[in-house]
Amino acid sequence: MKKYSLALLTSILLSTLTACGDSNLSLNEQEFSSELRALNSALYRQSDLKINELPFTEAYLERRHSILSNKLLSSNVAIHSELDYLRIQQRYPERYLPWPGNVPVITYIQEKVSTEVVDKWFLFVKSKLVEASESNIRLNRLEHQGLLEQLTSADIALQSRDDLISYLNSYRPRAMLGLHQLPNGKEWYQSKLNFYGSIKTSPNKVLANLTKLTVHDTNTVPPVMPNLHRPYILELLPDSCKKLTGLNWRDGFVNLPASVAKCKQVRKQHKMLLLTIMEVDLGLHYQGWSQQQAFVVLNSRLALNEQQAQQLIANIVYFPATIFAAYPYFLQP
Repeated sequence: MKKYSLALLTSILLSTLTACGDSNLSLNEQEFSSELRALNSALYRQSDLKINELPFTEAYLERRHSILSNKLLSSNVAIHSELDYLRIQQRYPERYLPWPGNVPVITYIQEKVSTEVVDKWFLFVKSKLVEASESNIRLNRLEHQGLLEQLTSADIALQSRDDLISYLNSYRPRAMLGLHQLPNGKEWYQSKLNFYGSIKTSPNKVLANLTKLTVHDTNTVPPVMPNLHRPYILELLPDSCKKLTGLNWRDGFVNLPASVAKCKQVRKQHKMLLLTIMEVDLGLHYQGWSQQQAFVVLNSRLALNEQQAQQLIANIVYFPATIFAAYPYFLQP
């Protein structure tokens, strides 16, 4: 198969999507939300919507670009910011890794689509992973392990499933866990810092600020342990804090920056925990820390056992920069 550079592939894709997209419509917040929920119904829990497109297929990408190209009729600054963020995310390599390792897609789709559709999707996932490898885009170890575990435990008798398992068994994940190791990975991470933390400075300057803010306290115990299905900062928001509706399936359709802004309680109660996770987030995704380096920092700052630390690391890997929704409020006098 011919090898193309990531930049060329991106250019071709975006020009194709622009030509195909039905853009320039005007939608309000509810209409945007409904369209994006319907599109991503195979990617999040508690979706009772019909599945029209499976994740990151060409039809999915075309539909997503069409939706995001529309005009938002709203005076809500937070929603406009999130929409701009989602538009920017189309530039980066996510689409080449079509099955997020933390999302049980098989469970979500198995009773909603035919076996033939599942079969085609398994074939698509394998072909996309092969294509991605040729552009130096590879799954990390956690993503690789997550897909293998889902496939081997699935009760689906398909040759395409067996072929995908065989391919993944011979697959070599990338060495590090963070975004920095992907093409344009540092820029991708910076775009996430910009949105979640309103950060315009370099990650190195952010790390310097964190060092000044952090007060070491090894007695800090997380009130609840993270899971792999939503950003950890959502676990820290008490029930009394209203979670404001957002547009991003990865965040459970919660606008994280806007929600955290209205919840001073979480920032006061969990300062040491939040700042420590921010440091590890930067370390993994920007500085190229190993999993062991992340574990050492967490273990030295927080009262965690090994399993808890690894759960927290996995959440940081799957939800880059989301913890920085609390960052701007630590800088205020």
